[in-house]
Amino acid sequence: SFFSRYPRHRRLLSVNKIHTGVKNAEFNLRHDWNSLLSDNDSLTMTRYSDEYYPDGDDLVRYLNDYAAQMKLKIQYNTNITRISRVHYKASIKFRIVDQHNVSSLCDIAIISTGLSVPYYPKGVLGIDLLEGYETMSTKASDYLGQTILILGQGNSAFETAQAVSAASNFVHVQGRGGIRLATSTHYIGDIRAVNTKVIDSYQLKTLDGLNEQEIRASGFFKAENNTLKFCTKEDNTYQDDSRNKPYDRIIRCLGFKYDNSIFSNNAKPKSGKQRLYKYPEINPDYTSTNIPNMYFAGAITHSLDYRHSGGCCIQGFRYTVRALHRILEWRNHQKPWPALSLTSANLIDHLLTRINQASGLYQMFGKLVDIILIGKNHRHDYLEEVPVGLIPKLAGNNCGNDLLRCFAYHELISSSIMNYNIILKKLHSIPFNYSKDTLGQENYSNTAESAHRSRNIHPVLRYYKKNFK
Repeated sequence: SFFSRYPRHRRLLSVNKIHTGVKNAEFNLRHDWNSLLSDNDSLTMTRYSDEYYPDGDDLVRYLNDYAAQMKLKIQYNTNITRISRVHYKASIKFRIVDQHNVSSLCDIAIISTGLSVPYYPKGVLGIDLLEGYETMSTKASDYLGQTILILGQGNSAFETAQAVSAASNFVHVQGRGGIRLATSTHYIGDIRAVNTKVIDSYQLKTLDGLNEQEIRASGFFKAENNTLKFCTKEDNTYQDDSRNKPYDRIIRCLGFKYDNSIFSNNAKPKSGKQRLYKYPEINPDYTSTNIPNMYFAGAITHSLDYRHSGGCCIQGFRYTVRALHRILEWRNHQKPWPALSLTSANLIDHLLTRINQASGLYQMFGKLVDIILIGKNHRHDYLEEVPVGLIPKLAGNNCGNDLLRCFAYHELISSSIMNYNIILKKLHSIPFNYSKDTLGQENYSNTAESAHRSRNIHPVLRYYKKNFK
């Protein structure tokens, strides 16, 4: 239902690369950011749209067909209104209640509701006077000849600005500053090139503009002729600068957060701290940090790779969902993590194949890793796409030496990693240096001997002399 409405102007930002020159399905998923995983290689989004950035309606059609063909057990038209924990037959279970007051009990709850609630900053005077991204008109003619202020500096804000700029007098996009372009940061959640028309307009001296102002230090007031005025807040008073003309529309595009209103107090997960406030606080195994047996899946788990890899979108969380499935099989059915037994003779070939084809490591770089457990008698176990935070739980294997392989950008491989604790800290950090030009000449003039200096993505191998502990 989310994609039936969002993105509001219907163009997705997820790549739909139909032609790659190869027929390998695993490799092609590196460049197909919309398809879900299945055993049916023909059940892909690339068969539903020819567009590089598809229309949201095509994704909805694909997802409905996927559910039907895979015979997924989905109860539609159901809105969960309350989740609580109750005592039942000497155990604690989750009680889940829907809009019809029908309840169900379960031992394990997996929350996969995404980020569905529009974000409203607290304490901002007049925020209720503004239009929201979730309700704004998508007809360009409704903005004809108007002056428009858009709050926010994410993709929804620039998507909106781009949609209304041609019809309006001018558009101002306001946020706290520090606009980050995906072309500079390698992070898919930053401003994508297809949404940068207003930035281009601003830099080339046309009427559109960018404002830097903390929204929490602002207030919004009604002005004459149903216009709205933006005022700054200083010493708890609002400064009305007469030189600033009112806007015909002010549109709030401040992103989304997860809906924690459905949880009773005894089942309410903690929220993330600081910039992760819009996500639940979770462990590396996708469990709540404070509610036992509560797991999370999908975009809601992006706190583990926030501003790093692709867990915010289908291209990334399709792999973390599979990892969660394996974790649950491991814990509840004693089914070990899938491992391929390889001889020393064919280990290198398999490793090179994974480097050249693996899509999960490619999309969730630095967060999902392949692990090679070096065994005796030239027999080795190869584990694929293990969440890096789970590595300590693999202790107890009988191997004396271990290899870990992942993908990473320059900052994650530029310094020596001496032990597991350091690598875990390194892979969970956000080390990207935004002051470096990712399109600079030095980034593309490296030889094989100096390739590690490139700021593009690399396959990385790390060797440990002792067991993971």
